[in-house]
Amino acid sequence: MPDEKPIAVHVRNMSKSFKQRSNVVHALIDVNFDARKGELLMIVGPSGCGKTTLLSVIAGTLRFDKGEVDVFGHSLHDMKDEDITEFRKKNIGFIFQQYHLIKSLNILENISIPLILNGLTRKLALEKAEYMLEKVGLKGRGKDRPLNLSGGQQQRVAIARALSHEPRLLICDEPTAALDAASGAKILELLTDIAATPDRCVIVVTHDSRIFKYADRVVKMDDRKVMSVESNQNPQRNV
Repeated sequence: MPDEKPIAVHVRNMSKSFKQRSNVVHALIDVNFDARKGELLMIVGPSGCGKTTLLSVIAGTLRFDKGEVDVFGHSLHDMKDEDITEFRKKNIGFIFQQYHLIKSLNILENISIPLILNGLTRKLALEKAEYMLEKVGLKGRGKDRPLNLSGGQQQRVAIARALSHEPRLLICDEPTAALDAASGAKILELLTDIAATPDRCVIVVTHDSRIFKYADRVVKMDDRKVMSVESNQNPQRNV
């Protein structure tokens, strides 16, 4: 259709299997879907259907057996491991259910990690981290340790860290499952704002039916396959 947004992630006939002793376990079977720039795409389905495996393949942390996976025009199949690592470092941000903040570091130090990995000096990384902390509504909390923050606040720090190097693709694995409704809503407001950026894409894997209304489109998985891709005509937005 002429009004569709440009493709950010392109997956065609992709399959992934694992060997367990003498058996082969099929984790993904002929998966097909696209994620677009400027949208928030949710991947939903029962436990064990392959959602997290699919995220890992898209992120380039897991090689697939066959098919095509292109991220911003780069074919992951054709890239060497070291090239994928460099591409991921510059273009992909991760938000996890369990936050994965380093308890011994303060909040600013946690946020600055991707920036330092991308070559910024510690001074510049901390300055950028302070700016990102203000963007997620936690100005002045930079010297706190993660354990001094609530679950919702820690998730905001995780978002600030994931966004600090300005990745074009943001991948979120169950970002609201451990949060109450109010905290989850605030996180989704942040994610929808991020997804509205024309050159960015946000992909969220979730079981949390409370947040489906925020998605532009929903990919439904079952039995290691994509069963359907449905558009949300009126996704909820922060106003």
